[in-house]
Amino acid sequence: MFKPALLPLALTLPLLGSCAPLASLLSNSDGPAPRRAGPLVVGQTWTVSGLVDGRSVSATVGVPDLVDVQDTSATFNARDQFDAFSVSRAGFTVADYDSTRRVARFRWVGESAGLSYTCRIENVISAPLRGVLTFERGGQTVARGTCEAVISQSAG
Repeated sequence: MFKPALLPLALTLPLLGSCAPLASLLSNSDGPAPRRAGPLVVGQTWTVSGLVDGRSVSATVGVPDLVDVQDTSATFNARDQFDAFSVSRAGFTVADYDSTRRVARFRWVGESAGLSYTCRIENVISAPLRGVLTFERGGQTVARGTCEAVISQSAG
């Protein structure tokens, strides 16, 4: 036997079923979004390549974390960057983003002692990111060329 007092509850049950997909989407959230600075997002991997001084160069730059470094956000703190570049730690890479100037940079230490590269990108809105590649030896600029940075692995 059906009780009239239960009628309002019986009428709302089909509506609750329609909320299930939304509730499911909301409950599957993994928490807050990864930290980001301009085009850099924690968890990404970038492939940076370019042509400078008559040769092609490339590096893979990961974004394991973003820390505040001298008015920018960078993948490593200033001391780690200084140490790696001053001793020419081959393969060391760093990415940073200056939000005031809206400039992204990807830097890496080359395979030979004293060589380093910087891909400086001033237009961080277009994809792929394109900029100026600087080749340095012992801290002095040797040559300039062009570079391109593309996301090879997204955060997630």
